[in-house]
Amino acid sequence: MRLSSLSYYADYYLSLALVMGLAGSTLAAGTWIECAEWLLSACLGVAAWTLIEYLIHRFMYHHVRFFRSFHDAHHAEPTAHIGAPPVIGIVLILAVCFLPIAATRFVFASGLTSGMLIGYIAYMLAHHAAHFWQLSTGSWLNRLGRHHLLHHYQSEECNFGITTSFWDKVFGTAFPVSRPSLRQRSAGP
Repeated sequence: MRLSSLSYYADYYLSLALVMGLAGSTLAAGTWIECAEWLLSACLGVAAWTLIEYLIHRFMYHHVRFFRSFHDAHHAEPTAHIGAPPVIGIVLILAVCFLPIAATRFVFASGLTSGMLIGYIAYMLAHHAAHFWQLSTGSWLNRLGRHHLLHHYQSEECNFGITTSFWDKVFGTAFPVSRPSLRQRSAGP
């Protein structure tokens, strides 16, 4: 779906506001143990996000007809503001992470949801940077951007991770980039 600039960037700000609200509500009045639990559950949320992001991109965006049509539009116009309508990703994260857990373990639910939202923000940032920014060679965003652009321009069956290439390596979907051997590098032109 083609988005306006406002709707394209809305999830960045809404996600950040939610993370700040969840963190503030837990950390401001929490004990040191609750703060540590929140931080650990947030780390778990970020890690879980990377796997969920990989699975959604690989299986939903490339194999489920409804989602594939939207994703194909992104592949056809990678520098257009094309994406899911704003707030849908946030609502899904809240529905899957926060709501089922919050009634019994608010601190854990708050941290896990915040971690997932931080992962979602990192995903949006890394994906946007890959398509729109000139990135410094060797930077984290440059490495992620190159990884993603191989997915766009070399093989749509590889490199499904956006915030990390870890799951592509685990599941064998990393694009096989050949590197020059040590002898070739030292021999020169």
